[in-house]
Amino acid sequence: MKYVVITGISSGIGSYLIKLISAQGYQVIGTYRSIQHIDPLLIRQDNIHLVRMDLSDEASIENAFFEINKITGTHGLYGLINNAGIAVPGPISHLSMTDLKNQFQVNLFGQVKVIQLSFELLKRYGNGARIINISSVSGLFAAPFLGAYASSKYALEGLSDSLRRELKPMNIKVIVIEPGPLKTRIWKKHLDLAEAFKNSPYSTYLDKARETILETERNAQPVEVMEIPVLHALQSENPKRRYLIHKNKMRFLLLTKLLPVPLIDFLVHRNLISRKRKIRPI
Repeated sequence: MKYVVITGISSGIGSYLIKLISAQGYQVIGTYRSIQHIDPLLIRQDNIHLVRMDLSDEASIENAFFEINKITGTHGLYGLINNAGIAVPGPISHLSMTDLKNQFQVNLFGQVKVIQLSFELLKRYGNGARIINISSVSGLFAAPFLGAYASSKYALEGLSDSLRRELKPMNIKVIVIEPGPLKTRIWKKHLDLAEAFKNSPYSTYLDKARETILETERNAQPVEVMEIPVLHALQSENPKRRYLIHKNKMRFLLLTKLLPVPLIDFLVHRNLISRKRKIRPI
């Protein structure tokens, strides 16, 4: 019997993944912050176990793993999918330290705590257990006004590299999934970005943000594009270290890997100041 923990299953990627992975026959433990956002169909499935966990609260994480230990018993944990996360947009010079710390608490420190508490369970399962960290293309390219979010994802990328090398002697695999824009609500929650920073020097540029967020959502890929990469990462004996999921994958790789940094900065700046162009969150 294979148990898989998925964090943040209330909406978006997590909501899709718990349905996808439970349909493969796994025993899935999904964590959530608020029960009112849970799909009622999930509650009635025999191979789905729901546990409350708030990544911003260390005690909540510890309590959740007390329950997870009881659920998995002697089987241990085959897979951990670190999916839960938040996005805190805004200019770095004007973000509050409270918002910045919350961004890192949820997207990095809370996830590290989850990994640490999963460690003995993964060892208990043994050979082939795996950790799948859901990162973002923002962990590869830092767009303007996404500095807090991007830096948390850059940190998760580095953490995953170190962790993969540390756990290799135990044959616990560490995999990173890097999706581009998907049709979820993560950015739509911030349509009032310009209003929040109306007194900053960036207000002119942020006026475009609402239109840009809506356009990005319209052009985003459906969350179903996660299916093949995630199932391969979960089921393959030799998964890739990273899975990049992007609508314009080759153009994105050209931008992030091949073009000189001064040229990239010039293009971003031109896009930022041009009235004819839109700021495009990546």
